[in-house]
Amino acid sequence: MTDSTGFHGEDKDKVRRDARAARKAFVAGLDQMAHRLAFHALPSPIRTLIANCQIVALYAPVGDEAPALRLAEALVAEGKTLCLPYVVDRMGTMEFRAWAPGDTLEEGAFGTVQPPRFAPVLHPDAIFAPLVAFDARLMRLGQGGGYYDRAFARYEQALRIGLGWSVQQIDEVPADPWDMPLHRVMTERSIIEPES
Repeated sequence: MTDSTGFHGEDKDKVRRDARAARKAFVAGLDQMAHRLAFHALPSPIRTLIANCQIVALYAPVGDEAPALRLAEALVAEGKTLCLPYVVDRMGTMEFRAWAPGDTLEEGAFGTVQPPRFAPVLHPDAIFAPLVAFDARLMRLGQGGGYYDRAFARYEQALRIGLGWSVQQIDEVPADPWDMPLHRVMTERSIIEPES
């Protein structure tokens, strides 16, 4: 079956495998100091973009995903309330629960960690999302479970900011009709804005 970009499902799986392998190799070869410094600062363009946002969703990275939690202190200093994804079920349902640096996290699905069940549910107006790959159109290829696709649809007005390593940019992400582009992508090197 072919999607709207002409890709078949197996092509999407291959793109995902290739992108994961490229990310893994890139992170493994990254200088330790460069890795430690990456994603600690909140760049001015992102700070300006989210200036009017009160509740910001980050994520706890798995494996070699871009380390989103490093942005937490800078966001708190900007007066933001933070939340993290909480996987409700394996059918793609995810909500966001309150979290602050130092709060306890518990084991979640798919090797993730998440806030405890009793943490309040919040409704973000900016969502920092992990990704496997992205392209110049700011289309995002995720892990394949559809959790962020559903969250983006539910929080349609929220800013969608992808976090990834620069090596994760590819020529074209296979996209489905329901996929929503990101508003920005932040890598260790630059901020990628939508093509005009």
